[in-house]
Amino acid sequence: MIDPPIRVGVIGCGAQGQNHLKVIKELGIETAVVSACCDLSPERLQNAKEVWPQARTTDDFTDMLASSELDLVIVATMPNTHVKMALAALEAGADVLCEKPFMRNLEEAETVLDTAERLGRQVQLGTNMRYMPTSRYLHNLVASGEVGVPVFCKLWGCHVNPPWWGPHYYLSSSAGGVLASTLIHALDLAIWVGGSPNPVSVSASMRCLFPGKRGPLASPEVKERFNVEDLFTALVRFDNGSTYVLEGNWCDDRPPPHSFEMVTTQGKLNSDPFIVTVDEDGEVVNKTPELQENSGWGESIQNQDTDVIQRLRDGAPWSMQDRRQLLNLQKLIDGCYESARTEREIVF
Repeated sequence: MIDPPIRVGVIGCGAQGQNHLKVIKELGIETAVVSACCDLSPERLQNAKEVWPQARTTDDFTDMLASSELDLVIVATMPNTHVKMALAALEAGADVLCEKPFMRNLEEAETVLDTAERLGRQVQLGTNMRYMPTSRYLHNLVASGEVGVPVFCKLWGCHVNPPWWGPHYYLSSSAGGVLASTLIHALDLAIWVGGSPNPVSVSASMRCLFPGKRGPLASPEVKERFNVEDLFTALVRFDNGSTYVLEGNWCDDRPPPHSFEMVTTQGKLNSDPFIVTVDEDGEVVNKTPELQENSGWGESIQNQDTDVIQRLRDGAPWSMQDRRQLLNLQKLIDGCYESARTEREIVF
């Protein structure tokens, strides 16, 4: 007996939604099919139709969920819509892959995860950078104890320009600027590689440099609505004794955009460029392996979606993250913003 393909619904057919549509297409229709797509933009729906002609399209996610028997719903919209879409998808009997940032606050995150547990469904955050071969290698290396234990990490999410391609600069839809929208990628990855410790406290600050910086490049609509931070710094302490320093900047010139440097008791790990060095008898020795797999952003989305869908086909649980990790990340984001607003340290 041949198992039927996983039936997927995609809510949000913008840049990341298109990535999912194309990746699932590459898996083959015997593995998964996109049965329905939802977006408010007729143009984006037409683009989705070009990838999946047989998919039903609508601008109402409740209509999509009511009319389609879906196994998996991918939520790739702005975070102000995540909670209602995730809850509706779970109630409709689907598992949910939700893009970052997960929810706008800890209360919404707990509500979604509680609902999933009550209904026997699964929720995963779009943490595709965990699926990069270099990321998996660093995670396993730390877990093995071969480089000692993490003690300090510097991480950044820095871009030359604000992300004009989506309304991340508008607080009512984004729930936060550079921290919630882009720095979160490196933050999640660095915490995961470091063994997923629990945050203990955070002291943060934030500024808005726009339009003093990059203002001439923005459209009138962006200039009128831009009301989030584009510079964010924080110091976070974790219960394993490690300390992380965060930098998010939308007006920077530092490539690569998402990266970290982690100091351990016996070495140092760099995510991008990928470098592993170890102290051997007082000498710094390069232990960077040659990995054959491509570690690009697109490949990481492909690896993520392949894993999620194959586990659904096999009846196996999703294992890349758990409830504690999801809530810790949301708690930390909330705490960072509270610290920056109140100008005081937040203890969890």
